[in-house]
Amino acid sequence: MSHAAFLAAAGWGGAEATPLAGDASTRRYLRLSRDGRTAILMVAPVSTAAEQASYTAFRKICTHLRSLTLSAPEELHASPRDGLILMEDLGDISLSRLLESRPDEAREAYETAAALLQIVKRQNVPDLAAPDAEEMARMTALTFDFVENSDALRVKVLSGLAQALASHAPGPSVLSLRDVHADNLMWLPKRSAEARVGLLDFQDAMMLPDGYDLASLLDDPRRVVPEDWRCALIEAHSTPTRIATLSLQRNLRILGIFRRLSTSFGKPAYAAYLPRTRALVARAAAAVPELQGPVTELLDRTAHWVEP
Repeated sequence: MSHAAFLAAAGWGGAEATPLAGDASTRRYLRLSRDGRTAILMVAPVSTAAEQASYTAFRKICTHLRSLTLSAPEELHASPRDGLILMEDLGDISLSRLLESRPDEAREAYETAAALLQIVKRQNVPDLAAPDAEEMARMTALTFDFVENSDALRVKVLSGLAQALASHAPGPSVLSLRDVHADNLMWLPKRSAEARVGLLDFQDAMMLPDGYDLASLLDDPRRVVPEDWRCALIEAHSTPTRIATLSLQRNLRILGIFRRLSTSFGKPAYAAYLPRTRALVARAAAAVPELQGPVTELLDRTAHWVEP
């Protein structure tokens, strides 16, 4: 089905379409305008089984979040065969924009987002992947693919990370949206309570240790969260060592993802995030002493990644 036919069937035929800025994914988004109303058209690839699963997961998690009265976008029309979803427009005031322009309001938004995560984790979703500590450690292996002669170091880091996750982030897994960062969170101040934060980009949700999404929110390679906010939110919702361990796992993986995007996928802008990603890895490792040595060696061997 063509986009025009899909929109006509949804009652949005002839709407003006404006492309929205993309991210590292293969999905595209268009903001539609018609008769003073707006909506978002998501165009997702569905040519492979994995792509179809991602599309289905988006709809499944979206429905679940809305059942919790949270602000995931309402689905207006969908065509699974074509990878199309017409959905509610949650606006363009992201937490990133608030950080840059309205820091006082941004703090309220971050506090709301952290409280929202406590609601998300209370309700599980069936049939989601639930990696254990060893599997989570292996998710960082991509980074070592870009480091020559790193087999021994890979084994050392992954083994130590698995042990650290088991020791410092124990307990049953909870629903994790995973990509909880400032560009995926929209501020909706006219709504109430936790619904004031709109949620996007959750199709990769898994069952992960409690605190993973908080670490994602606070230790974002793309945005600097003021340290006093960060400490206050960790104290309110978790513990420093737990967040450091989960942040280490997450940002070790992101280090490899950003390296791959900048060198192999024609997205050189991601190289600009490497220095902060490395800084976050170093800070997290300092809070997990058993990993500080191996991680420092890894950072030393990847220092040239951020050279001009």
